[in-house]
Amino acid sequence: MAKNKKDSDSSKKKSRVHKDLEGFEIKVNEHGEIISNYSIDKINDFLNQNVEDKKLVKRDAAEKAKREEEEDYHVEETEEAEETDEDFVRNTTSTSDDEEEENLPKESRKKARHQRMTKKISSTKAATEQKRQT
Repeated sequence: MAKNKKDSDSSKKKSRVHKDLEGFEIKVNEHGEIISNYSIDKINDFLNQNVEDKKLVKRDAAEKAKREEEEDYHVEETEEAEETDEDFVRNTTSTSDDEEEENLPKESRKKARHQRMTKKISSTKAATEQKRQT
């Protein structure tokens, strides 16, 4: 097949490049390999100096926000001594069953009274049986 005249003209035409990359040429051969007359390191250096990486900007902004939040809500970490059973008992409030029942709904109060009465009856029965056995 005959080549178009336009295709051959455009392949010979050099593309515009940044003034720091004068003479830069890049091609892809028939095997799909990229061929360039500049080293990858030189290209990367140019890109690092002249192009802002969006992913890095977002990451840096997120890190900055995290640091600011930590500064605003800094919590000093200290070692806490583990609470013993004795400390726990000392720190609890002592309330009777009647005081606790006042805070319960009506149905729950009835159930609590019933359970308390059942405990009293069973403990009375147990005490009576112990007296009989002795």
